[in-house]
Amino acid sequence: MSDARKIAGIDLGTTYSAIAHFNEYGKVDIVPNSEGERITPSVILFDDDEVIVGKVAKNQAVASPENVIQFVKRYIGEQDWLQTINGRDYTPEILSALILKRIVSDAEDQLGVEITDVVITVPAYFNDNERKATEDAGQIAGLSVLGLLNEPTAAAIAYGMNNLDKTIKAVVYDLGGGTFDVTVLDIEGNNVKVLATAGERRLGGKDWDDYLLNHVAEAFIDEHGIDPRDDLESYQDLVIKVEDAKKTLSRKKEVKIFAQCGGKSLKVPVTRETFEELTRPLLEQTETYVDMVLSKAGLSWDQIDEIVPVGGSTRMPAVHEMLVRVTGKEPSKGVNPDECVAAGAAYWAAILAVRQGEEFKDKVEAGTATEEEADFAQVSQQFEESLPEEIIGLLRGTVVKNVNSHSLGIVVVTPDGTERNVIMIPEQTELPAKVTKIFGTAEDNQVTVDVNIVEGESEDPEDCVSIGTLMISDLPSNRVKGSKVRVTYTYNEDGRIEIYAQDEETGADARTDIKRTSEGLSSEQMAQVGTEIASMLE
Repeated sequence: MSDARKIAGIDLGTTYSAIAHFNEYGKVDIVPNSEGERITPSVILFDDDEVIVGKVAKNQAVASPENVIQFVKRYIGEQDWLQTINGRDYTPEILSALILKRIVSDAEDQLGVEITDVVITVPAYFNDNERKATEDAGQIAGLSVLGLLNEPTAAAIAYGMNNLDKTIKAVVYDLGGGTFDVTVLDIEGNNVKVLATAGERRLGGKDWDDYLLNHVAEAFIDEHGIDPRDDLESYQDLVIKVEDAKKTLSRKKEVKIFAQCGGKSLKVPVTRETFEELTRPLLEQTETYVDMVLSKAGLSWDQIDEIVPVGGSTRMPAVHEMLVRVTGKEPSKGVNPDECVAAGAAYWAAILAVRQGEEFKDKVEAGTATEEEADFAQVSQQFEESLPEEIIGLLRGTVVKNVNSHSLGIVVVTPDGTERNVIMIPEQTELPAKVTKIFGTAEDNQVTVDVNIVEGESEDPEDCVSIGTLMISDLPSNRVKGSKVRVTYTYNEDGRIEIYAQDEETGADARTDIKRTSEGLSSEQMAQVGTEIASMLE
């Protein structure tokens, strides 16, 4: 492996993941895994002391169901979710790091170059806790996470970069294996502006699978009085078979699903019509969001030029038919629904590398760069030297404007003693966004202030997602009750939150820490776990 370092984009999916990079011809390309496949199942098998990720793990799910982990992305950011394998607890962040480490290692083997700096995509509707957990997963995997990018925005960047002569308004309908987003964008070649976004963090192809699995299980109960969902091996066997059946029903009108449990078996015929009727509530749920997001953008369908389907689940004929019926337009075939998100992430990684590289180079020349900044300036220079000048110019000229999918608020106590969420940055605000709020100390000589931060639209904090508690400390002492503290909240373009506080009277900076509801591991712990998982994967 050469000493050069590689920048890449990663689509960390619920069911499949992919990684993309700029090749030697200045084109973004998907890097195949060690089995020659362009997408890798996000499935983990714990086999004694060895950990296997991908197709082999998925194929072994029936034989060793108790040692196989799937659909981890649905739980990332949930502090209380753990999986215990061989006596060891695994968080969603550690499991996601295993997937990241495997696809990056495979890509390094294919390219002969170390991959160190990446952009990882997330659903547009992920909140701050989920984004922080995704970033932690990247760091545990030993990666420098340049940024996070919303999946529909990534698809739009990929679309725009391949259609530089087009100026369009597009709706990206992103139905993946476990999450759903729908986003309205203004695309002018390499300029992408998000106008509105909405979605559901737990709605995807797996739900279609589950509806079909339950249908087969009920037929099995009627025939044999046994529920195959109660037996782990039978259940896992059905999980694989209904997924294959769903895909087959996208090409054929009927399929037979063979279920086995307790020495009994049954062939259950399922027509496409039956499958679509079973899953109609799921499709209608996505349709509701399609109408909602267009309303949020303040547009009508005659103002939309393209419908861009993203995610493997958009291959279901019912999805295509619904989009045509609702929008009156034929969905575009200009992007690969499985690969465009990873491709967009690679573009964004390159854009950030060029931006940050120029900033850090100036610091190096001025003698003010940190060791980390100087190191990245060198990485950026290597990257720029590997690409044609016109590509670098295109990256420098790219503009991406995102919006926040959740309102950012703080919890205040009203005069009658009830708590209320006061929204400071409303949803659909263009990012990055800043807002400043003045707080008064509650008592004399108060040197710390605690503020609860939430994401959500409701006035009731109980209906919102708690991010954590903002702790402002090191305020000047000997001040009277009601002394002012100026707090500035920044919503970054990748959906992460930063906060800065200052004493209004003296201008002195105060220390601000967000004590998040999902704290995760320290840097030292992440490094230690990263070493352990690297050993397990070897």
